[in-house]
Amino acid sequence: MTSIDVFTITTATALVVLVSGVLYLVETLLRKEGGAGRLWAIAYLAGILSVLCYLVWSIEADAYIAVAIGNGAFVATTGFLWLGCRAYNRRDVRGAGVVLVVGITVVVAAVLSAGLEGGAWAGAVAMFLGNAAFAALGAVETRRGALAAQWSGIGLTIVLSAETVWFVVRTGVFLVAGPDSELFRAWFDTPVASLLTMALTITAVVTTSVLRAGESSLRGQRETVTLHMALDGVLLPGSFRELASRLVRSARYNDETICVIALRMDDLSRIGTAFGPGEAEAVAAAWRAGARRHAPSSAIVGEGDRRTVLAAFVTTSFADVRRIAAALHQRTLDDMSDIGLSVIPAVAVGVALSDQVGHDFDALVEAAQDAARRSASSTDASVILSEG
Repeated sequence: MTSIDVFTITTATALVVLVSGVLYLVETLLRKEGGAGRLWAIAYLAGILSVLCYLVWSIEADAYIAVAIGNGAFVATTGFLWLGCRAYNRRDVRGAGVVLVVGITVVVAAVLSAGLEGGAWAGAVAMFLGNAAFAALGAVETRRGALAAQWSGIGLTIVLSAETVWFVVRTGVFLVAGPDSELFRAWFDTPVASLLTMALTITAVVTTSVLRAGESSLRGQRETVTLHMALDGVLLPGSFRELASRLVRSARYNDETICVIALRMDDLSRIGTAFGPGEAEAVAAAWRAGARRHAPSSAIVGEGDRRTVLAAFVTTSFADVRRIAAALHQRTLDDMSDIGLSVIPAVAVGVALSDQVGHDFDALVEAAQDAARRSASSTDASVILSEG
């Protein structure tokens, strides 16, 4: 192994890392990426920077600044692999990122402080230990959370565990026997490190590509919700339940008041019998359009039963609820009058508040519909508030 000159083996390593990294980065640009994929892409960018810096050093031995940048980029590669694992497991990466920045700074400073007099191994111990530490953290992270549940995560565990063991042993041999010893030259010198880097890079790229594809697929499944809405903008019952239930849960968590208003019309069948189905359809369209148009802008409006349209929204005061319900009732009737219908039907309004009923979707809807039924049978009240 040691018969291979440093420039040749460094060039070979650079080609492997460059091709692997570029392929991963191109795929990153072509697909919708989660946080883990972006962090792993940064890791491979850092790896490319590292091998290019070492290539400069293999040509010009006095380029200690290139060594400093290369060492820092090498540690950044391992560190961003660790951060990507944390992101995949939905764990905080900000605090961990600060730790990584500190580690990179220490590694770079170790080389710069030694300067030209530091020689070929300036800052080596700091770089060895930095890689070992972040690789160990990454290996542990791959056995937690979502990564542990993915069989392909074992590839990253092997890569990072092998890197941890190798750098720990390399540090020990470096400190005890020295970089000029036969043991170090045979098993831990630059040619051996380069061969190991090539093998681990290929394994890591394949593994993270598989994990990234799985993460994108799972993310798409989590975020997909199908909603159905009529052409007049009123949600169908299932879709109304889906959105309004989420609103109720959010309001309960934030200690907010939810209002559900039910607009009920019992006369459609009689209108159809007396004036024909065309007139009944026109009345129903005006009723639904009025509910959608005059409900609060933030309200979720959907179908209840065949006689009821529901509106759910967050409110701040009882006075607002009374005003909104009364305005919704009157403006809906005004719309029907303006379009010249043969008959203006009665529209009953029922109101339910979570302060009285509780933050329960079914209870709120039932209370509002019950209040609307009572309003429909009352001779002196067009808007009735449920008392819970």
